[in-house]
Amino acid sequence: MKKRLVVVFLVLLTLGPMRLAHAQESQRTPLLEVILTNYDTARTETLVYLRVFSDGSAEAHPMREIDFRTLALKKARLSSNDLSTLRELLGSSQVQQLDPEYSRYWGNKDFGHKWQIMIAQGDKTKSIVLENFEPFLARTKKKPYPVAIEKLGCRVWELRTKVTGEPLERNYLGGRGGCRELGY
Repeated sequence: MKKRLVVVFLVLLTLGPMRLAHAQESQRTPLLEVILTNYDTARTETLVYLRVFSDGSAEAHPMREIDFRTLALKKARLSSNDLSTLRELLGSSQVQQLDPEYSRYWGNKDFGHKWQIMIAQGDKTKSIVLENFEPFLARTKKKPYPVAIEKLGCRVWELRTKVTGEPLERNYLGGRGGCRELGY
């Protein structure tokens, strides 16, 4: 009888953490997803530029060293400050009122890039497409994006850098006229 109780107790002990892990996974929902598509006349590449979950975990595909045979996401945990700042931005009325698409062509339509952004809004999602997103070039050409798009783009670049540990394609964050200089 004691052996049976011990066995039952051990089984219950092993099932407890599994239930807890399953409960935590079910609470993990996407907050923000940015899918990057680079295209030219010969090819199209689509990668996860940044994905952030409600539990503070985040992931992104690397861009510096890509091996398409073993394409693995880099993963990180965001600080509580980064997560709360992101939630505040995504929940702001300025972001909620953004148009579903912003397209710019800076001279050539044969190549470019597109961000497909999905923002969780409770049980709904807001989708925004940014084609050829170059906010600092847009300012110099007197065709600026809405401030909320610029802030969102800067936040995506900053979080992506933290998740992947890679530098950005350009110095968008601290460069002349970059995000920091604009107060983002």
